[in-house]
Parts: sequence; C-alpha cells; structure tokens
Amino acid sequence: MPFQRPSSSVLSFPGEDASESWVCGADGAWKRVENAVDGVMGAGVAVFDSAPFWSLNHEEAPDAAVALRWEGFGLTSENGARLWTHWPVAQKGRQVLVGTLAFSAEPASQGWINLRAERFEPSACMLPLPDNSLVVWKELGRFVVAFTRGSMLLHVCLLASRRLDADAAFELRDLFAALQTHGFLDELAAVHVWTRCETDFVPQLACLFEAAAVIKEPRPDPRPPAEPSGLLPAQVAAMRLQKQRKRRQMSLMAAAAMVYLCFFAAWWLRLQWRESRLNQADREVVVAQPEIDLVREAQAHWLEMEGAINPDMYPVELFHQIVSLLPNEGIRLKEFQMEDGKLIVSGEATTVSHALGFKDRLAACEPLQHYTWNFPVPSIREDNRAEFRAVGTFEGGTAHEGQ
Repeated sequence: MPFQRPSSSVLSFPGEDASESWVCGADGAWKRVENAVDGVMGAGVAVFDSAPFWSLNHEEAPDAAVALRWEGFGLTSENGARLWTHWPVAQKGRQVLVGTLAFSAEPASQGWINLRAERFEPSACMLPLPDNSLVVWKELGRFVVAFTRGSMLLHVCLLASRRLDADAAFELRDLFAALQTHGFLDELAAVHVWTRCETDFVPQLACLFEAAAVIKEPRPDPRPPAEPSGLLPAQVAAMRLQKQRKRRQMSLMAAAAMVYLCFFAAWWLRLQWRESRLNQADREVVVAQPEIDLVREAQAHWLEMEGAINPDMYPVELFHQIVSLLPNEGIRLKEFQMEDGKLIVSGEATTVSHALGFKDRLAACEPLQHYTWNFPVPSIREDNRAEFRAVGTFEGGTAHEGQ
C-alpha cells in the first residue's frame, strides 16, 4: 500500500513486546525514539475484526453496505465515532472485492488507546506489505497474519498459535484455504516471515505452500498510510465531543461576559457623559449667577410693586371684576376687603344655588386667576337665605405674565 510523509511527524506502533515510538526527521527519515506521544496511533490487529466481502457495486465500495454489515455484527457509531473502515481490493466483472476492518465489539482491553492521538490507523496498513503474499509478524506478544491480493490488504487476523512451529504452519494453510473457498484469493506468490520462529516452521511452510517462495526477513519500519482511514474509537469520540461542548460553553460564557462588559461600559460612559453635562451646567450657572441674582432681585421688586403699578391689581379694578360677576338679582354683596395679599368677599344669597353659582363664576373669572380661592360651604339661615364668604390668596405671577 502507498505511503507518504504525514502532517504529523510522530507515530506509535505495536511492537513485538511493547509499543514503539517513531519520529520523522526533517530529512524524511523515521527514527525510533522513546515515549513519543500524540501523532498517529497504530492500533494493533488484536482490537480489530476483518471481514472481506464481494459487493455488487462495480464502481466503488458502498458505504451503506459496509455499515449494514458491521451493524449486523452489533457495532453502532455514535457521538461522531467511526468504528470501521473499508477499501476496494479487486474487481471481477460488476463485482468489487471489499476489504474492511472494524473495532471489536468487545475488545479485550482498552488500554491500547492513546486519547491524545491525532489519528488512528490499523497497524497492518502501516507496513509495506508485499504483493500477493502471506505475511507473518508479531504484535505485543501475539502473532499476526496478513493476506494481500495484488498490492492491497485483503485480510488480517491474530493466530491462535502462541509459537511459530509446524502447527502454526497448518493454521496458516487453513486460513488461506478458507479465503480461497470464498473466492477472495487465488494463489500466493510468497510467504514472508518477519519475526523469530521455530526451526520446523519455515520448512513446513515450504511444504504446505509449494508454489510460493518462503522469505524470512526483518519486519520493515512502520509508516503512516497515505490515505487516512478515518477511524475514531468511541472513547476518543466521546472525549472530543465533551471537549467541544466545554469549548462551546466557554465561548458562550465569554460572549455573555463580553455582552455584560459592553453593557456596563456603555452605562458607565453614559453616566460619565451625564456627569460631564451636569458639571458643564453647574459651571454655566456659576458664571451666570450674578445675572440670575439681578433678575431675581428685580422680580422680587416687581412683586412688591405689582399691586401699585399693575392695573389688574388695583382695588377698584378687582371690585369691578367681582361686581361684574353678580347676577341681576339673588345676591347682595356685603363685604369687599384686601389685606396682606388676600381678597375677602362676603355676601348674602337668596338661595344656596345662587351662592354656589357665584362661586363657580368667581373661580372661572380670567382676571382673577392669580388668586387661589377658598369658598367654604354657605351657611343657611332660618329664612333659607345663604350667607357666603370667599377668601382669595394672591399667588403672584399670573397677572404679571398677562401684561
């Protein structure tokens, strides 16, 4: 399968007995290091199930068919997780052979997951597998076998055997026969052994796979695959979703804080503006205070003199206005008096209605509007005549404003 230099320069890979860390240098060469984190996470074959199948779609491997296949085995992708991947292996007429891997429904252990990894890839896709070959290597104490058809990975799984001996060779033959029975493989060009084995293992392979060359060699160094698988374990998807929610909450809180900050800043600026206006008004008042005092003094003198110089305030004029309010009959005026800014009018009416009518006319008289009138309820005599008394208190200003 093709390889390229990834955007991440760090990867981890399940070695024979422990996880391996690799770092890509500036020259593109990969070197093994200790305890590298993040980057590309190579998921071992132990956490996957492989299930190649023939699809009726001759153009490309249908996502829906692959999803339906794994959902039938009990897998469900939730919270953005992606539990399976697939790729086209070969084409025959209108059919396409699809290779597919999925995380086991009940993996033996979840300790292999690096939650901080940027990307997850099957370990079998991180090795340069030879064309039309059976390849055996070791991952974390277990032996792994992979089958390729052409240059594409077809099937990969763990061996039940814990030792690479004659029995393991027969297990490999049975696996190969099962793939042939389903029409997934024809013949093998070679059998590659990338790990230590018993002395009888290679000779037994040569006998069982007569048409294939048996090659024992070191395992190649891992590389990130050129095409990302898009795999995302459920635990990592849930963690990333939780982080996204926290970031969203923090963003909302920050936005709310910004809104409050802008509101209080605008409120504070308005207060400062109003205080500035008030201070300006106070300064203007202080500057104009001498003129204001002169106006107030002149107003006070006018009020003192208004009774003498305002014709509307002359006793004769006031008396004339009051007399003009009397009807032709029914009311007799008995008293007209001015003292201490008060105008006192009393009289006698033939009926209470006449007295109250005079009260209404007195309150509505335009020239007398600068007086506030107190008109108690008239007293009724034995002959039904009503005595009334009205007291007008001079409020000032109205007569002056009318001039």
